[in-house]
Amino acid sequence: MVIHIFAGPTIGADDIRQIVPDAVLHPPVRHGDLLRLRPDPASTVLILDGLFFQAPAVRHKEILHLVRNGVRVVGASSMGALRAAELHPYGVIGVGQVFEWYADGTVTADDEVAVAHLDADDGHTQLSDALVSIRYGLHAATGEAIDPDEAGGLLALVRELPFPRRSWSALWRVAERGDLAAAARRMREWLDARPDQGDVKRLDALRALRLVRDAGPADAAPVDDPRFANLDTVYLADWRWENEGAELGGRVVTDHHALAFLQLFLPTYPSLHRRATLDAIARGSAPEGDAAATLVERALGAARARKILGPDDAPTTGLRDWLSAAEQATLPDRELVVRALVRSFRTEPGVRTGHRIPPLLAGQRALLRLARTCAAAAGALNEMTMRRNGEFRVEHIRHDLVETLFRDRWGGADLEIACWDRGLTGLGQLHELGRYFLLLARSGKVPEETLNGVPSWPDGSAGDSVSDPDTAALLKPATNGR
Repeated sequence: MVIHIFAGPTIGADDIRQIVPDAVLHPPVRHGDLLRLRPDPASTVLILDGLFFQAPAVRHKEILHLVRNGVRVVGASSMGALRAAELHPYGVIGVGQVFEWYADGTVTADDEVAVAHLDADDGHTQLSDALVSIRYGLHAATGEAIDPDEAGGLLALVRELPFPRRSWSALWRVAERGDLAAAARRMREWLDARPDQGDVKRLDALRALRLVRDAGPADAAPVDDPRFANLDTVYLADWRWENEGAELGGRVVTDHHALAFLQLFLPTYPSLHRRATLDAIARGSAPEGDAAATLVERALGAARARKILGPDDAPTTGLRDWLSAAEQATLPDRELVVRALVRSFRTEPGVRTGHRIPPLLAGQRALLRLARTCAAAAGALNEMTMRRNGEFRVEHIRHDLVETLFRDRWGGADLEIACWDRGLTGLGQLHELGRYFLLLARSGKVPEETLNGVPSWPDGSAGDSVSDPDTAALLKPATNGR
């Protein structure tokens, strides 16, 4: 059993390891982290801290995806307590006072658990105190150092501050100028004698750590429950596609980026995309009594059966929207229809044509390994550039730089049509993926010679064989082609 723990400002690594020595430690959770985690069933994931201001917060469906697959998910203290309160009816385990307050409605505001803290290089050192911790301390002191009205008044004072400025010391400063100065002094003396009572998030974290240490393996069986019937939405499919992948050199290289590298840089990728899409359209649709029909004929038969084609298999008005004026003026109807079908195809309504490595490509292990290696190099180069230049952000790379790069690489063709022919949804996805690989392309480290040697994938449109090309022999250690 593996215990994964996401923690940051609430409790440090040394304190965690004193209780759970073999835990795999992670920084505060953010969107995508749980999908990249790939925990084995029977594992436990404990969420204590999470980001929400600096990065997108972890989504509910990411957590439920783990629960459905047999992973025990426990939440406490901060983001973990908040998500556990929202998801405990679905099997997420909540621990501690903060969880209980969110679950019973005593606390409803997300910012009650928020704190300001430094980044990972500085150990996520906490710079403020959470409002829940101040609430807890005031409640614990009520009847001993302060009365209920004083507790309520002190809490109201600190609640008015923005979360990065909330702290016990800030409370002492704002209280000393008003009617609650005496109560604040008594509260401060009480807390000095009981410092642990000033940080309920830490108390809850210690309780949760002992629970996951003593709990034993989780039930490894996937959860078959009607409550998860609506979990598989296009959003989860997108998130999984953008975050799941394979580990390479200590980095998770997503399938999304591995495929994107080939879509952008492999000269023969349009032939692979065309072949794969025709396979998907034609699957199970061979004309009766015509087992020898070519792939193109079977795809056209499937389109006919679905009434997508016009009379005499001419492209309909809707299909012509996927064709350039030059193509419509020079190409025969059969080729026009095939191109339009391939460009307009979607695996499901509203779902882009990705979400998985195409089956034709999945068997090309050497080519996929090359793609993952190059995607990992692109990610490492982006990170190195960000470390050297604190103002650089990949997402800020200008669109025109991306478009110029790939217009040149793809021979100056209509850029949007070139995107469709490579399985991209259009210029928006080109901007997104092209930004990620721009620095790699400019570095001269794209293995051009090797990529140029990868043969096309025939589709049988001219009566040729449709067997997959053998790329393994071509993909020896790559030579840099500038």
